[in-house]
Amino acid sequence: MLEVQNLAFSRSGGLRFHYNFQIQPAEILAVQGPSGVGKTTLLDLIAGFETPDEGSISWQGKAFHNEMPWDRPVSTVFQSDNLFDHLTCARNVSIGITGTSVSQQRLDAAFAELGIDGLQTRLPGHISGGQQQRVALARALLRDQPVLLLDESFSALDWDMRTGCFDALKALCGARGMSVLLVSHDNRDADYLGCKVMRLE
Repeated sequence: MLEVQNLAFSRSGGLRFHYNFQIQPAEILAVQGPSGVGKTTLLDLIAGFETPDEGSISWQGKAFHNEMPWDRPVSTVFQSDNLFDHLTCARNVSIGITGTSVSQQRLDAAFAELGIDGLQTRLPGHISGGQQQRVALARALLRDQPVLLLDESFSALDWDMRTGCFDALKALCGARGMSVLLVSHDNRDADYLGCKVMRLE
């Protein structure tokens, strides 16, 4: 279980954010709210890109809010897929994974699990936007971390592409027992996923 307890963070100008929630394994929580209420700030705190003023972040009872970003049980997929145009999809997936030997079998299994098997040798510019985001998800899958953070990861896609990614995400979440935090501006996303919603004001 991902647990965020009494987490507080202050920005200049007196803006202060507070968070309290839990996400069970194999559960997706959608975070909604207008711009400026702290949605991306929350992801940055969990990922380790920002340091909280107080409170704790833990996975299965073990606090990790003082750990460096690369030591946290967290993977992040951003709105921009951050793929290198000159590298194949397979190379894009494996290049960011440090300290782990990614076998061809594991890589192929990840592509198959996300419904993109056959794209390993393709360049990102030669596949669709929805396929590119699934490649980014494959990279997160191979990092094999239990917490997945999605920061408007699918908002630039049309609805058909987005729902295809959501189908892959639900299957991935259930099969891997991941706790998923999805930041989204579109209420349809949570409705389609059938997940809980936390609205920040």
